Amino acid sequence: MKTTIDIPEDIYRKVKAKSALEGRPVRDVTITLFRAWIEQSKAPLAGLGEKPPVAGAPSTPTWFASLRKYAHNARGRYDMGSVRRSIARGRASEERLS
Repeated sequence: MKTTIDIPEDIYRKVKAKSALEGRPVRDVTITLFRAWIEQSKAPLAGLGEKPPVAGAPSTPTWFASLRKYAHNARGRYDMGSVRRSIARGRASEERLS
């Protein structure tokens, strides 16, 4: 069944970016979340790679692990613009070393 849902742009961009990094279509993420909500599971994000926060641990998004080698360039900011700049700085650094 097809449906249209009005989602705030900033939320959709984050969902789309995270699903792309995990190699999952947004459709699959949506279905997983709907099923979890229907089943009223205690962990509605189970299966999406989310982990409960650890007290005192930095609040690095879990999806950022795929870009770990560039993480030191992010300087604690994880919005898409900062992530892109971090990757660019990391690549420029790699190019200087090669």
